[in-house]
Amino acid sequence: MFNLIKKQFLEKKIALPVIIIVGILLTVAIIKLQPAMEHNPQARPSIPVNFVTVHQHSLRPAIVGFGTVEPDVSLQAKAEVTGRVTFIHPELKKGTIIPKDTLVLKIDDKDYLLALKQAEADLLSNQASLKEMELTVENTKLDLKLAVEKLKVRNKELTRLERLRKSGSISQSKLDAERQNKLQQQQEVQQLENQLTTLPSDIEVLKAKIDISKAKVEQSQRDLARTEIRLPFNGRISKVDAELDQYAATGSLLFEASGLDKVTINAQFPINQFRQIAQGFDREKINFSDPASIPRMSELFASLGMSAKVYIAGSQFEGWEAKVERISDNLDPQSRTLGVVVSVSDSYKNINPATKPPLLEGNYMQVNLFGAANQFLVAPRYALHENQVYRINSDNTLQRVDVSNVQLQGELALFKNTLTAGDKIITSDVFPAVNGMKVTPVEDSKAQQSLTELVEMAQ
Repeated sequence: MFNLIKKQFLEKKIALPVIIIVGILLTVAIIKLQPAMEHNPQARPSIPVNFVTVHQHSLRPAIVGFGTVEPDVSLQAKAEVTGRVTFIHPELKKGTIIPKDTLVLKIDDKDYLLALKQAEADLLSNQASLKEMELTVENTKLDLKLAVEKLKVRNKELTRLERLRKSGSISQSKLDAERQNKLQQQQEVQQLENQLTTLPSDIEVLKAKIDISKAKVEQSQRDLARTEIRLPFNGRISKVDAELDQYAATGSLLFEASGLDKVTINAQFPINQFRQIAQGFDREKINFSDPASIPRMSELFASLGMSAKVYIAGSQFEGWEAKVERISDNLDPQSRTLGVVVSVSDSYKNINPATKPPLLEGNYMQVNLFGAANQFLVAPRYALHENQVYRINSDNTLQRVDVSNVQLQGELALFKNTLTAGDKIITSDVFPAVNGMKVTPVEDSKAQQSLTELVEMAQ
């Protein structure tokens, strides 16, 4: 009977809405009758992190550039005279090292010896002519003195004869003869005086000829000396074009050599990196207002505390101490980098092919450029996270610190003002790194020791 009534009720149209409404009311009643839920807060878990303590150190900021080795002095030996090559040193070959002042090549000197002898003979001839002319001058002066005295005697004799003629004691012909003698003596005096006037000019002409002869002798001596080619420095031969018995024309290339005493490296540095070491310069020493007082560039850089050390790039060889010589006058047009020229002296001394070979032309070098020492707080480079470091506060909470002006030097990060000595910097990965989150500090002793060693190497 009940099942029949139930079936009839369910078949009615209002049955379904009534059932839904009753279900909702029952649900609300159940929720209302349950006791209120109590929130049980739980402490956020503290994350263990590794850290190192930053300390202040006196470090020389350094930047790294690259360049190739070039000889400081190179020689293109060309023939200065013409002739046949009669001697070539047996060691004049590409790659060999030859000491300074060694005779390495000789050109046939026979023609130049003959030219020198002829020039010397002309000089001796002109010098002899000059001496003869000087004696002539002295003799002419004596002859003139005697002629003047004779003229005085003739004048007295003529005066005496003129008195005698007036008294009729001598004939007119004798008086005329004496007058003729006087005129002849006057003519002799005049000729001697003319000679003394012209002889100094002749002497000057001879002196000029002597100067020309001396110049020819000197030129011949120079040409003769040019037949011998000696190496002007301790050098390595890089190219040889001359052959024995070959005719060498003036200006033809004989060989090329480069000096061993000093090499230079034009290393390129990004201009923004160079700013890192320039910040420590003493501005008072950089004063170009008076060009006359500007020191040599190498002396200026040394006074500013700049130095360099060079290594063969990509090798394990020992490095060489270098001297900062000068800075390029413009930026490289392709890489937009600044060239700094450093030099290494005596790279062939104390060489060891296994650990420290000599620097050869064309070696690709890594150049570490150092500025003046300055005070920095030092942390591992890997502790940086996009220009931020994670510092542990005194309450063991994490703080993100902006360090946009950090200087990077190898595996080190150098700070000036953003941190303080004793700060604890997180070295392990933290994700997510949220300001104020609780951390459990764990000192990273290995990282701290490694940091200390890196600092000692950089000092």
